[in-house]
Amino acid sequence: MIRILLLFGFSVIASFSYSQLNNQGAITTEDLDFYLLQSFLAGDTKSRIALNHIGIQVRYQNSEYLITAVLEGYPAHAAGIERGDIIQTVDSEPFHPIHSFNVEQDSYGAYLPTTRAHELRVQRGNSTSAITLRPVFENLFDSYRSATANSVLEFSAGNKIIGYIRFWALSRSTSDMINYQELLSSLDHCDGIIFDLRNSFGFLDSQHLDLVFNDKENYFTVSEPADLNFNFAEISPNLEFNNYRKPIAVLLNEDTQGGPELFAYQLDKLERVVSLGSATPGRIGSFFVERSADATSINYRAAQEILIDGKRFEDVGNRPEIEVPFPYESTTRGDPQYDAAVNALLGII
Repeated sequence: MIRILLLFGFSVIASFSYSQLNNQGAITTEDLDFYLLQSFLAGDTKSRIALNHIGIQVRYQNSEYLITAVLEGYPAHAAGIERGDIIQTVDSEPFHPIHSFNVEQDSYGAYLPTTRAHELRVQRGNSTSAITLRPVFENLFDSYRSATANSVLEFSAGNKIIGYIRFWALSRSTSDMINYQELLSSLDHCDGIIFDLRNSFGFLDSQHLDLVFNDKENYFTVSEPADLNFNFAEISPNLEFNNYRKPIAVLLNEDTQGGPELFAYQLDKLERVVSLGSATPGRIGSFFVERSADATSINYRAAQEILIDGKRFEDVGNRPEIEVPFPYESTTRGDPQYDAAVNALLGII
């Protein structure tokens, strides 16, 4: 079977914080991640479903929605909501990541934009606070590409300059590849860069690796049954810019999935790269849409027989060189994985 969606059709994945991916259950329109995945699988811009949202990833557990990630530049981030917080209510009603902000629909069932401000009750550790914000109306493909651009920063550490970029999602569209080049070029003067792949998903293309690697001879190979065995190095043309050749720290966690897992796997082949965080799940399978008379869902098909460099990757994933636990439930302020990445870079710059 040949997957025609992209170069690596099996390397599209979403950060399924609801644990449905691990259970291989259906992702339904009741789940925020349905709209995330739908927007990346859509064939064109007009097909991507827009909705009112505040720029978060969540995990539903113990009858609550735990914030697992916050997109830079979006309402939750601007309002000070952080990873590990729990949104209890919106406008005094129990919080739901979709229905709390999407009430009105048109005659076709599409969500309508709203300019209404909402009051959220947010729990952080043992304390709660009230936060007022307005959601944005946007498809999540555009939101994740914007958050990636918004994440870029640089700072001084001693007499060194360290850059940072959070790849919320990898896209292989021409415009996005150009944007990645521009973002990385803006940090080319840095002595080292942190690639944050936590909670990341998406499509991997060899051009993503061209951002860092000088040649393609050592790019990983992919093989699967039915004699589909091609060399990653032979597909992408050379880029017209200087790739980044200084030290890199790669941050990983349990919600780094699909394309970013393979990106991290290849980066580990460079001596100037150090990976930190927690193990990734090994999810490089494909998705398919199921429609019935009254419902649409997206399902996951595992890639048990696909081999990366001759070895199984599904359910194996990456284990970082330096393990730094940082559970979502942690109420400690600060980011120990990020801090460890800075220290690791300073040690090899």
